[in-house]
Amino acid sequence: MPILWRQRTRNDMKRILFVDDDRRVLDGLRRMLRGMRRQWEMEFVQSGTHALEHLAASPFDMVIADMRMPSMDGAELLHEVMTRHPATVRIILSGHCDRAGVLKSVGPTHQFVTKPCDPDRLKATIAGICWLRDQLPDERMRQVVSRVQSVPSWRPTYEEFVAVLESPAASVNRLGRIVASDVGLSAKMLQLVNSGFFGTPQSVYDPARAVTLLGLDALRALLHSTDAILPFDAGEEYDSPLHLLGTHTLAVSMAAREIAKGENGDAMVVNGAHLAGLLHDVGIPVLAGECPERYIEAMHLASREQISLKEAEKAVFKATRDDVGAYLMGLWGIPEPVVTAIAFHLRPRQCAGHAFSPLTAVHVANALVEQNMSRLPGLVSPVDTDYLARIGCAGRLEVWADICRDAWQAALAAYTPSAVY
Repeated sequence: MPILWRQRTRNDMKRILFVDDDRRVLDGLRRMLRGMRRQWEMEFVQSGTHALEHLAASPFDMVIADMRMPSMDGAELLHEVMTRHPATVRIILSGHCDRAGVLKSVGPTHQFVTKPCDPDRLKATIAGICWLRDQLPDERMRQVVSRVQSVPSWRPTYEEFVAVLESPAASVNRLGRIVASDVGLSAKMLQLVNSGFFGTPQSVYDPARAVTLLGLDALRALLHSTDAILPFDAGEEYDSPLHLLGTHTLAVSMAAREIAKGENGDAMVVNGAHLAGLLHDVGIPVLAGECPERYIEAMHLASREQISLKEAEKAVFKATRDDVGAYLMGLWGIPEPVVTAIAFHLRPRQCAGHAFSPLTAVHVANALVEQNMSRLPGLVSPVDTDYLARIGCAGRLEVWADICRDAWQAALAAYTPSAVY
């Protein structure tokens, strides 16, 4: 089981509701998951109507539904669950679904798991999400995050994406470059590919590759038929912070990639470090997009009290961008090493790993880039030298500092409204 999920969850039983009109499928799930009965309380029903009755009677942490069911299909059921029980995690488990059905399910569905499903994958998916729910204990914040259908893109980037997609000369290569520069677009495309909405799920770390796999027709359908791709429209007060966030994110993603290249030639680690650097602050546009007035309150609190914005987030939301970002990316099926890096990049010693990983690269890149950015040293995230010693990298800081300094300068020079969120 991946590192993130090895840690002990709380003793409370997670309640999971399986919905499928085929009794044989439900019996197969019972047999498959029999060994998890001490960890999960599971119930099995044969229709969306019965599922809603069960949910009305008592809360469930997760609903896993087939797509093709009579009277009420899986997408319709999960839309009702999202509306009536917004904190509940929503997963489609289906073997057959046409494009219209997929587009219908994109909004209310966190993950699309194809049948027949590998038992270990299904168990790991459920266990990982259960663990992440425990890391975001505030019920109101779980409701906010669980309702998110898209991470908003900065409007200039969104408009460029739309213009290219709708032009006669639309190119997946050019669209891939735009998507790979934007937090919101990257997160959505990777959710769709890694969770298997449009075909066999794949472990993809490169947003540009996700665009190629989806193709122009699917992208156009997503743009015009769903709320999966939306611009950020929270007001002018966010313009300057978003510009700074964009520069920081670009620098961290570049630095994390170069650090990983120097320490580990494995493409998955390098690509994971780059993606984790891009997404490590994805919780900011989520919080600012869903709760704009409260996020401005947090910004004002940080300025007034001379505390870090993450401390202000904790005070206002009872959660930080890292808690929120890791939870949403975990719900969306983003690869586990990336979710680990988002969750732990400020506290890496709490992760069970003992080797260089994308977490290492993002932890160091974030701290050292902040040192280049900040005029208030007390608000800079420190490098955890004890963690680096534990994984045998304590002597690399001087080299990494040079990489991060160069990345920050490159980000300052290269950043434009369409460079990165």
